[in-house]
Amino acid sequence: MDAAVRPRDAERTREAILRAAQRAFAQRGYAAVGVREITGAAEVNPSLVSRYFGSKERLFEEALADLLDTRLLTEVPRHGYGEAVMRTFTTDPGDRINPLPILVLATADPVSREIADRLLRSLVMEPLVRWFDRDDAEERAARMVMLASGFFTYRLLYPLDVLKGEVASATRAWLAAQFQSLVDDTG
Repeated sequence: MDAAVRPRDAERTREAILRAAQRAFAQRGYAAVGVREITGAAEVNPSLVSRYFGSKERLFEEALADLLDTRLLTEVPRHGYGEAVMRTFTTDPGDRINPLPILVLATADPVSREIADRLLRSLVMEPLVRWFDRDDAEERAARMVMLASGFFTYRLLYPLDVLKGEVASATRAWLAAQFQSLVDDTG
């Protein structure tokens, strides 16, 4: 096998395992998913989890960390912020998996809960606090997380009919105003 091909195959294999793990952890949670299930979905040998990630715990950590992207919230202009966030939240994500189901299901197991809690703090809360950069930044970051989590809880995990598909303009406007108030001095 050509040496130039091997790294790409390794990258593709690692990526396939990571994506299969994200789907499995989002659907059933860390405790209910086995390495064989993940590698079966990725169509690779189970021993490759150890090779690429070291352990199921480390795979879980990398799978969740990969999805916790605060740039969706912090790389948005502050003017028109609320509308921009709602546009992002209501646009079809394609193949991207929302991390909220993984975070919620992680609470059922002490190992995954500790990992999820640590990542939520380091990859979501801390960047948001830095982004807000004000005396009450931690409180605003917490409100941001609560608002986003509430929206996705009832859009994805326990879907309310009114949040399926197109979000009603009044609900969308209310949510946009709440997000905007967090970046303005009104929230």
